[in-house]
Amino acid sequence: MVVFSAVIDITLLAILVGVISQALQRKLMDKKAQKAKQDGMKEKQKKLKELMSKGDEQSKKEAEKLNMELMHDMKEMFKGMQKFMIASFIVIIPIFYLFVSAYKEETFNVFGWIVPQFFFPPHIVWYIISSIGFSIVFNLIMKAVEKSEMK
Repeated sequence: MVVFSAVIDITLLAILVGVISQALQRKLMDKKAQKAKQDGMKEKQKKLKELMSKGDEQSKKEAEKLNMELMHDMKEMFKGMQKFMIASFIVIIPIFYLFVSAYKEETFNVFGWIVPQFFFPPHIVWYIISSIGFSIVFNLIMKAVEKSEMK
């Protein structure tokens, strides 16, 4: 079921999955709230270090209380991530199943270089390479867009 060529098809598939993943992440995860929680957790960790260095009984009790707050904050952050992970698995797993079965017999010759088979078949290796490259480019573009929106 090769449409263009195996290399182009897998690259387009990596871009499609990346766009779907980014869209789900932006829809299901509140970046501002998550950033605020991370900043709050950093402050609590600094305070926790200070309390641990003191060593008296009062400091230990405060440190335990602060540690419990940190655990609660981490639990809340993971809850937000779970929604995104479940939604992305529901969308991406069928796509992966189809592409693995469609391209398992193809050879991947990219600019004269045959994609080697490491621990995974060549189509998976090429997907990973394409996906990493696309995500780097996409993140650079989004950072530039966010900077221009702030001005």
